[in-house]
Parts: sequence; structure tokens; C-alpha cells
Amino acid sequence: MSTRRVVVQAPDERGLRQVTIDGAAAGSAWSPRDLRRQLRRAGLPGDMDLEDRAAVSWRGADSATWPDRTGRRRATIALMAAGLLVSAALLADVGMVDALGALTFSGRLTGSLFVLSGAVQAVSAALVFDFWGKRTLRYSGPMVMVGVLIAVATEGLLLAVWFQESEWTPYLPVFLALSLWSLWAVWAIWRERAWKGITHPKSFTASVVATALLAAANFSYSALYQPQAALFHFKVEAKFGTPTRDPELPLVYLPVKLHVANDGAVSGYVLNSAYWVEGRESVFDGKKAEPDRKEWRADAEAGVDTELYVQPTGYRTINSGLALPVDAWIAPGTDFTKELVVQIPTDARYDIVTAKMTAIFLREDRGRIDARLQSPVYSWQQKTERFFDCSPAPCADYVIYHARVWNNNNIINVTRRPRYVSSSRWPGKQGSVIDSRISPLDSRGRVSADAESAERYGVDQYVSAVTAIPFVSLLDLKRS
Repeated sequence: MSTRRVVVQAPDERGLRQVTIDGAAAGSAWSPRDLRRQLRRAGLPGDMDLEDRAAVSWRGADSATWPDRTGRRRATIALMAAGLLVSAALLADVGMVDALGALTFSGRLTGSLFVLSGAVQAVSAALVFDFWGKRTLRYSGPMVMVGVLIAVATEGLLLAVWFQESEWTPYLPVFLALSLWSLWAVWAIWRERAWKGITHPKSFTASVVATALLAAANFSYSALYQPQAALFHFKVEAKFGTPTRDPELPLVYLPVKLHVANDGAVSGYVLNSAYWVEGRESVFDGKKAEPDRKEWRADAEAGVDTELYVQPTGYRTINSGLALPVDAWIAPGTDFTKELVVQIPTDARYDIVTAKMTAIFLREDRGRIDARLQSPVYSWQQKTERFFDCSPAPCADYVIYHARVWNNNNIINVTRRPRYVSSSRWPGKQGSVIDSRISPLDSRGRVSADAESAERYGVDQYVSAVTAIPFVSLLDLKRS
């Protein structure tokens, strides 16, 4: 029989009993089985008689007193660790997108803070086993507390953002489950006094609060303030160049220059664009003394100028088409130019030739577009009726661009329904007709005109001034 003296102390508030051997700490035990494990580690026989008073001394309680609730403690460990790991995975999933791909420094900083917070929670999940175990590590309790507080703060932020729209998202069940879990976790760490062992509690609390405020401030700046404060503006114009008459054919070649300049502070994606070169046909009456009231009313309703001697009878589109590539990206201080040549017969009955263009842009600091927007879908090549409701008649020919729109802050992406953009172009009586719209998909998988979504992503349309030139000035040119 060993002559070494084993002392088993009374159970603490958690049911754990400290063990000393010959006055030296040998560990702690939850149960007789755990006690024998500690004895074997100390070199004593595992099957020694625990009732031998000469070898084992029981302090404060006998050998039958083991109040540890093993099942409850292990369930707490499993639930606490699982919640921390799920929260860590969520933060890494949300934050990694912004940490690697946000356009602004504040956006990347917010994403990095989310990833870092997830890493802290992963470490906290590992320390749960020690804190609800034998607590051999001094700071396991405070670290678990930090992990739980991170969950409380981030789930509160995510739910607050979600409540702004209250839209269904696949992440919502995770938000709700983690929110309920975080309430239980706060109660659990409060019951266990997890903050014990912190050397400088005020400094520790200040650092946690400062980190939370930094993340909230960066989110507010990158997702709310910056997209509202930065100027978003484009200058679009259509100008005529120097015309030339064909030496052989009865044609006039009229150059047209389409120009777009970003004179704002934010880059923009081109959602759609078009240009029109038109010839105006009119009736001349040199004997009129004053405008006719009926004529004035008609001009007022049409939004055109009232002319005394000339009565426009219509416009004929000479050229029309896409002014800018769809999904083109124009940065601040840069421009885009397209030059084309319009051919007009010399015997055309025009008095004025006009040119204009328009372009629809999306703010880059509010959203980014899936690369699929660059791939047009042609109605005459495949079935595309799902984009438009043309019943009962079939749809006219059209070209459509369709893709997912992502918010530049991934917190918004995971708390909102997905948005899609559809940009279409089809022939009309006055040339190309264009349309761009952003919204969630409806029950039939279509994109409708949603003013709120368009405002959220900063969609804006710019129209150039109308450039006009007398047609007769083209006829007075000498042949080249």
C-alpha cells in the first residue's frame, strides 16, 4: 500500500473537489472515476481503496458526495460552444466579402472587424470547455464572456438593419436563433460570474466597447453616410461635327460625337443608354401674323417651342442605337466618347436635324452588378417572355440585360431580399426605347419598377441637351 497521503477537499459551488497528494495540488475531480484518473496521473494505483482513512482523507464531505450535474454541465458546454461557433461562422461569412472586396477603406475595415470578431468567438468556443470544466486557464471566463458579448452586439446590429425592411432572407432564421441563444448565454455567464479573473476590468470593458463603437461607426459611415454625401453626377452631350457631301452619291455625311463625363465624386455603372438623330419635317407659312391659340395649346401639351411661321409636322428618326456599353464603368474625372457618322440623302425634306442622348447610371458606392449584365438576351433567339407580360399579344422584339445587384455593404445583402436589374431596349416609332428597373423578383420571376430600390442604389438618368443644325446648311457644302 502506498504511504502517500491523499486529501480530497469539500465540493465547491460547481461540485468540483480539489485533490492534494502529500500537500501538493494534484488537480480536481468531478466524480470517483475522475478522482482515480487524477491518482493514476500522480503515480498511485488507480484501484486503491478510497475508504482507507490512512491513505485518503475526505474534508467537508464523505466519498459519496459528488454534486456535479454532469449531464447539465455537458449540455451547457455543447450549447455554448455551438452558439459561439455558429456566430463565428456567420461573422466570417458576412465580413469576408467586405474585408476582401469593399470599395472603401471604411467598408473593408468593417468587414475585417467582423472577421476578427468571428475569430475571437472561435477561440472563445474552445475555451468554453475549460471554463465549464476545471478552469485551469485564468482568462477562459473573460474570453467566453467577450465571445457572448460580440454575439449580442452583432445580432442586435443585424436584426436592427433587418427590421428596416422586414424582408424574408435565408439568414433570418439564423439571426433569430442566435439572438435567442445570446440571451441565454448572457444569463449563463452572469450566473457563473465569468468576469472574475480580469486584472483591469475597466480597461477591458473600455476596449470591448471601443471596438463595438468602431464597427458601428464604420458601418454607419460606409453604408449610410458616404453613399448619401458623395456627389454623383454625369455630363452627357451629343454634338455635330463638320459635315461632308459625297462626291458621287446624293448623300451628306454628318459626324455625331456622343460624350459622357463623370464630373462627380462617385463612379457609376451604365445600366442603359441610347442616342437619337432625327430630322424634323415642317410646314412653312410666311403670312401668319400671330400664333394660333389652338397651335399654342398643342405645343404646350407637347412641350415644344411655338414658332410663328413654321409648324412642325413630325420627326423622323435617322439613326438610333446604344450610346454606351451596358455595364461600362466610368470613374470620377474620366469620360467616354463615341463617334458615328450619319448619312442623310440630299433630297430629304427636313428643315432641322437634331441629336440627343440619354444614359442611366447606378452609383458604384451603393451597389455592384453581377457580370452577367454584360450578356444580352435577344427575344428572337430564345424564349424570354418571363421578363415581360405581353399577354394576350406576343412581345415585340427586344434586347434585355438581366443580373443580380449586390449592395456594397454585405450586412445589407444578408438582411435584404436579393435585388435584380433588368435593362431593356426595343424599337419604337421614334427609334430605340429603353428602360431600366431594379427590384426583388416577383412571384413570376420578373423585375418590376420599384422606386424605393432605385433610390437605394442611386439609379439616375441623365439626358443631354438637344443639338440642332439647319438641314439647308448641309446642302450648301461643296462636294469633296
